[in-house]
Amino acid sequence: MSDNRIEGAGHQAGGAIKEGFGKLTGDTKLQAEGLAEKTAGSVQNGVGKLQDEPRTFGPDHDRVEGAGHKLMGSIKEGIGKLTGNEKLEAEGLAEKTGGTIQNAFGGAKDTVRDAFKK
Repeated sequence: MSDNRIEGAGHQAGGAIKEGFGKLTGDTKLQAEGLAEKTAGSVQNGVGKLQDEPRTFGPDHDRVEGAGHKLMGSIKEGIGKLTGNEKLEAEGLAEKTGGTIQNAFGGAKDTVRDAFKK
């Protein structure tokens, strides 16, 4: 089981608790942050599942991980904007940018791999 699956499950659980506590106390900011963490954990868990699958074809793992980071970063950035949390917004933007770079790197590796298959 990959680290992404383990960490993702942890974020899902922690986010669900935070979201529930926010609902219970009427703290909409805490509720939104919990939802963001739960959603990001779900995405990270999905990336981990893809990493655990034996690959015989398909995109390079950097493309998959990069796409996951782009999505998680977008979620964090959006929740940061929504809640006025500048730190979370900045972290989201940084993660999204890193995911874009990682995705492009994976795409380049796919191109090289495919060129040698011909």
